Amino acid sequence: MDDKGFVLSEAVNIGDLLSEKGAQFQISTKYNEHGEEFFMEDDYGSADEDEDTHRKIMSPWDKSFDELRAQMFMVSEFIYKRITKQGVGDELVPERARVTIDYNGYFEGETYAFDSTSMRGEFKQFTIGRSEVLIGLEDAVKSMKPSEEAQFVIGYEVLFGELGCKPRIKPKADALFIIKLVSFTDPGDAEALDKLTPEEQMSYSVVKQKVVDTRNHAKDYFKRNLVSNAISDYHKAVGYLERCHVKDEEEQKEQTETLIQLYSSLAVCYNKKDNPRRACLMINEIRRLGNIDRIPRALFHEGRALMNLGEYERAKNCLLKAQRLEASNKDISKELKILNERWEKHRQDEKAICARAFGLKERKDEKRTEEQIRFTDTMRKTLETFVEDDKSKQLTLPEGLTNKEIDTVQDLANSFQLKLTLYKDNSKDFYRLEKIPKEDK
Repeated sequence: MDDKGFVLSEAVNIGDLLSEKGAQFQISTKYNEHGEEFFMEDDYGSADEDEDTHRKIMSPWDKSFDELRAQMFMVSEFIYKRITKQGVGDELVPERARVTIDYNGYFEGETYAFDSTSMRGEFKQFTIGRSEVLIGLEDAVKSMKPSEEAQFVIGYEVLFGELGCKPRIKPKADALFIIKLVSFTDPGDAEALDKLTPEEQMSYSVVKQKVVDTRNHAKDYFKRNLVSNAISDYHKAVGYLERCHVKDEEEQKEQTETLIQLYSSLAVCYNKKDNPRRACLMINEIRRLGNIDRIPRALFHEGRALMNLGEYERAKNCLLKAQRLEASNKDISKELKILNERWEKHRQDEKAICARAFGLKERKDEKRTEEQIRFTDTMRKTLETFVEDDKSKQLTLPEGLTNKEIDTVQDLANSFQLKLTLYKDNSKDFYRLEKIPKEDK
């Protein structure tokens, strides 16, 4: 707010403001109309405001920064640090890591934060080494461990420089940052495998190190719900790993274990993408490599894929095997419950169709048109339920349907954009309805 009462309509990130892309903001000349929406010098919040959040926004230090530095240790020439809560483990933030932090920044002698994730109501995420935040802030975070909370006095040299950004940021403005490192992940190097020479690509000992980077990159994509990108990375890792040469039995065993993990991750991704057929193909690759009955994760995701294909009995066998291996796994129990509910619903639908079909044969004394109408109504309701169930991909029709009834099913299938297919099994004909993928419609 300036002397005329102009107020920013929302908080501005100082790092974005000073970057090449800059920042956009709007000014309101009617700040009084917003009531308590903005923080004023004499506004201590409403009665129901979170007091802890308010204290975060106010500076915890009212003396000079030199006095505060005297209570800290030096991280670098321009950064001093005091840990207020110890972090977890021994690992510091690595290069390329994607970090999530909660922070508040204060200038010397000022009461309120000039930049604050608390005020914005969301954590800050950025990737180390990409100049997405101020250099001083990034260097401070690199000295932290997960869950650590610390105070940093950071020199102007690695913040806003000698000139600052008048009128808000004074020249040579040092700053106090209170930071909590919420988490970090190593996204890996997306091009690690592609950088290998042809000779290196043949060496398992070299390839396996780069596969770690590619897997981390895939995991990072998956966490951000970029599943197609994760699938691409996992397939790349599989391709390089399958082609390289192992020199002994130990490397062969290690290569096989890594491939099983990669194919398991691909099955997870394909189930996430609602592509159960591809998920089953990934599980079959695991069978090629080893004994799947000893891998609960693979059994679980095969069960999920088979359930989505309408193969309920096979799905249940897979999930029960997984449960025997991990009896206390709640995810498996939950999946079995979903399976049983959907299987029972499928049986009821199938029973209704069978009853309708055989009932029509027995009542030949009834008029043909009435029989067709009733059969059509029953089948329409069944298909409506099938189409609304996003998890069901196939619906097998009962035996004994007449040619005219099949014609009726075909007409309904066309109206619901379903595919009716004839199969032969032990010299018997049976029909199955399948949902048509969106890309094929």
